[in-house]
Amino acid sequence: MNKKHRHLLALLLCFVMTVSLFAGYSETKATSEETTQSEEQTETQETGETREITDMAGRKVTVPAAEDIESVFSTGPVAAIFMYMVAPDKLLGWNYELNDVEKSIILEKYHDLPNFGMGDAINYEAVIAANPTIALNCGKINDAMVSDCDTLSKSLGIPVIAVDNELNNSAEAFRFMGELLGVEDHAEELAEYSEKIFTDIASLADIPEDEKVSVYFGNGEDSLETAPRGSQHAQILDAVNVTNVADLELGDGSRVQISAEQLLAWNPDVIVVNGEPKADKSGNSAAEDILSNPDYASLKAVQDNKVYGTPNAPFSWVDRPAGPNRLIGMRWLSAVVYPEYIKCDVNEEIREFFNLFYHVDLSDEQLENVLKGTL
Repeated sequence: MNKKHRHLLALLLCFVMTVSLFAGYSETKATSEETTQSEEQTETQETGETREITDMAGRKVTVPAAEDIESVFSTGPVAAIFMYMVAPDKLLGWNYELNDVEKSIILEKYHDLPNFGMGDAINYEAVIAANPTIALNCGKINDAMVSDCDTLSKSLGIPVIAVDNELNNSAEAFRFMGELLGVEDHAEELAEYSEKIFTDIASLADIPEDEKVSVYFGNGEDSLETAPRGSQHAQILDAVNVTNVADLELGDGSRVQISAEQLLAWNPDVIVVNGEPKADKSGNSAAEDILSNPDYASLKAVQDNKVYGTPNAPFSWVDRPAGPNRLIGMRWLSAVVYPEYIKCDVNEEIREFFNLFYHVDLSDEQLENVLKGTL
């Protein structure tokens, strides 16, 4: 082999080695990139996308993307009602066993959701085992609620979101939950309906003081437990601008026990009674007891036949629980006490509310039963 041929062979070998080296580097780089990409995808799948929100207590909370929130633990009945109204398929469970009245309206597919308890009786082991994505705590926004949310979040290891259940903040609460859970369109319908109710009763604020209707709101089996002025449980009375005759100190509890003599002394224009849910005593049954009791025959409300039992399907329309279930109660009560100011077809309003909020089209029979407090 002459000098020229040896030189060409050397160049050829150099070229082959260069190509082989480049190919090996490319393969290694591709493998490395593929491994890195695979690791990143796995990490994304494990953690999911998150976002920081500000809940209604002003707390900064990191939560999953809306589509990744599969189930929500309600810390109490009000939270469960909010969830059932806004996104029932994400409701992890109830806080007590539903009774027959509630089941007469609540869709059957949600009857047998687990009961996790409430207050000191919550079964936290069962909650953790059910693996909710987040928890919802609804109530009056204050330092105690913020502390409860923070403590529960640490205990459960999931975000706990605070929602304001003040009646006049209902629209804001629905919009907040819609964005949180990715159901903005439906939540907006609920918010707009809530705003419509407040707009419609706004005219009641102009009623002269001497024309305001005085109302007694009774609870319990004997209807002698009442919610004083300023109590969260009497918010609906303030909303429709009646005079709550129970001008009492609230004390440590949420309601105050009075005597029959005190009710006689107040002598209200209208009596509204809630009955006793724990004893399966309906509002209508409680109203009949007052109307038929000779001890109360001298009461103006009895003589004028203006003693009303609150409808309680699927939840009380006035109180217990103090949640968004009271919105339809505002509509109903305002029409009952101020028919000359509130001009609306109450039956149609009830049908619309139940369709939007409880996902059911009431039949004529169901509507009659709801108003009578029967099944």
